[in-house]
Amino acid sequence: MVVLSLLIALILERFRITPEGWQLEPTANRWDQWLSDHEQLGSWRQHDLLGPLLLISPAILLAFLLWLSNSILAMLIINVLVLTLAIGCRAQRTALRQFLLAANRGDEEARKEFANELRYVNDDELTIGQQLVWLNFRFYFAVAFWFAIFGAAGALAYTLLRARADSVPKLLAWVEWLPLRAAGFGFLLVGHFSRALPHWLKSFSAGVQNPPGTLGELASRAEEVLAEEDDHTSEPDALVNLVRRNMVLLLAVVAVATLFGWAL
Repeated sequence: MVVLSLLIALILERFRITPEGWQLEPTANRWDQWLSDHEQLGSWRQHDLLGPLLLISPAILLAFLLWLSNSILAMLIINVLVLTLAIGCRAQRTALRQFLLAANRGDEEARKEFANELRYVNDDELTIGQQLVWLNFRFYFAVAFWFAIFGAAGALAYTLLRARADSVPKLLAWVEWLPLRAAGFGFLLVGHFSRALPHWLKSFSAGVQNPPGTLGELASRAEEVLAEEDDHTSEPDALVNLVRRNMVLLLAVVAVATLFGWAL
């Protein structure tokens, strides 16, 4: 069920079958705003413990409803609906394609414009390829990771937190701590193991400091890129291929876990 749901959702996202605005972020933002606008709920929303619980309360409710349900078909439909709302960053995918086209034809002005659109994290030290690694982690890997562990409710809870990343940065960093190390270990297995291993071990002592930089450095170590100074496409291409292999590895691990009865 887990693998089937993930495959269906990834295929729907890959072929752009879902509508352009089919993402959870706008709804999550409106939900948080609704909580803040109500006097009592707004005060609870500011609480260190109750605030995040209120934010992810739709996921808690979904977990309860799924626990009561015995319908496999209903669970599959809900899984796919939640996953298609949670995964994907269509605007950045379009910007990446335009970025590569502009770089290949030597259009520096257009290349820089689309490079700015690809900067998901405001960190000038991250390369374009590392920005893409972080995008993949947040919009694909971490969603699939928490879905594999906690089902649709886990994916929904993570997405609700991701949508409000600016208001719960520390909590989100802790939520992403485990999947980030899992993603990093995947980079070791699908990339250059010995080059990346020391940096993966070092990531445990980094705590929750600068997660995008930690993962980006791991990816760069796992995928060696030899590019000329004016070559703007080799590094993004190489790191995108790395994260794609890592997603395939994650699906394979989940499939094996399903076969052994460790996942439903």
